[in-house]
Amino acid sequence: MKIIRLITPFLFGLIGIFSFAPFSIKLFIFISYAYLINLLLSKNSNSFWNVFAWGLGHWGFGMSWIIVSVYYYGETTIAISLLIYTLLITILTLVFTLPLLLLKPLLKFINTKNNLTQVLFISSILIISELSRYYFLNGVPWLIPGNIYLDTYVQNIYPIFGVTAASFLIYFLCSLFIIYRNKNLSYVALIIIVFSLIPEYKSFDIDKGIKISIVQPASDPFLKYESNYYYQIEENLDKLITKVSDDTKLIVVPEAELPYPLESSRFNNFIKKNAISKKMLIGAWVYDDNKLYNSIYSPKYNELYKKSHLVPFGEYIPFIEGFRGLIDFFDLPMSNVSHGSKNQQNIHILDGIEVSSPICFDIAFPNTVRKMNKSSLLMVNISNDTWFGDSIGPYQHISIARVRALENNKWTIRSTNDGVSAIISNKGTIVDYLDKGRSDILEGQVNLTDERTFYSLIGYKFIHLLSFMIVFIIISLSLWKNFLKKPLN
Repeated sequence: MKIIRLITPFLFGLIGIFSFAPFSIKLFIFISYAYLINLLLSKNSNSFWNVFAWGLGHWGFGMSWIIVSVYYYGETTIAISLLIYTLLITILTLVFTLPLLLLKPLLKFINTKNNLTQVLFISSILIISELSRYYFLNGVPWLIPGNIYLDTYVQNIYPIFGVTAASFLIYFLCSLFIIYRNKNLSYVALIIIVFSLIPEYKSFDIDKGIKISIVQPASDPFLKYESNYYYQIEENLDKLITKVSDDTKLIVVPEAELPYPLESSRFNNFIKKNAISKKMLIGAWVYDDNKLYNSIYSPKYNELYKKSHLVPFGEYIPFIEGFRGLIDFFDLPMSNVSHGSKNQQNIHILDGIEVSSPICFDIAFPNTVRKMNKSSLLMVNISNDTWFGDSIGPYQHISIARVRALENNKWTIRSTNDGVSAIISNKGTIVDYLDKGRSDILEGQVNLTDERTFYSLIGYKFIHLLSFMIVFIIISLSLWKNFLKKPLN
């Protein structure tokens, strides 16, 4: 097999990423997945390598920010960075893409000539595969296809059935196009795809909102954990906080900006010297039972939420502990963090108002965020996106936050160390933002909302259950037909 033949599937895997932010050429996700489905169903003897190449292109470009983190902020050689990056992309392809090769033998097993049954079966298998991203490898729910429907009319499905329903629609239309190719239904699929991408920009209303301030310090991540640099961090934070308006009710300081733990005297001094610290929610390192946690802290109520979902190769080293010590990046204070409990209480602000507070990677896990928002009135998402560098990562991240805001009908305050910080309405609209690399504060108003969406109540289960039911029913009927065909002795 010639390597040159793998370039085409590699490129088709790669172009799907242009559907996500910051490019948002949404049609490309359909081209990419239709090609993948065609590969999975083809009789080509090189299917394994073709699907593998598609996965490398898709994950390799989609998570290219990993090499930015390891190379630039790990201050290591390009060779070691490429080795670690290639290893992770290969693992992601092996775990999340190659299992789809089971699709063809499964279709052969059910042995149905009904094209619509095949389309439903393929779509359901892809949804089940997507579900695995939330659990395998501690969860890597990045590049979820349904996210691309932001700012289209289809985004109205998010508060009903969640982003999974949007993914199902993409898989269904791609399967319909491939199974019915050159037939009328393939053209119908194309028409639906085009209409599903019609833009919609939701308006927002602020009714009895509260004034908030977001601090974006843009500290240098190269120097953050160097000795004595904390003086500059404190000075910069103090300068920004003095710009906060007197009538602000809530000040949000991003993820782990201060490079020392909550228990330290320096942290206590920082809180005490700021007269408005009672208005703050601030990211902080916390030591508890000899374990380090990434948390968000409410000084007024002395409450914490500890980050539950950690970034692989950033906050912990998966698979091989021997990576620790290999490069400086893996020995930074933030690279050996413990998972917070999945059953934590929400923290409070103002006069006892409950808020959900997903930290950084937490926001990518829809069910985690949904459970947080059962009783909250506002969502506060702090993050440290400096580790993305100038890659596509920060723009993918804020898009995910917008989807969560829509799913849960929650105004969202997103505070990052160096952008993109934003105020997001409960309709997923960016009300205002601070761009990447800017040191400043962002002020505006947010609404408190207690109305829960259908998705928030029970809709989150619907598409996954439907997919499992479709697969179960189709396989069961196939087994029953095979049983009836057996001759009686």
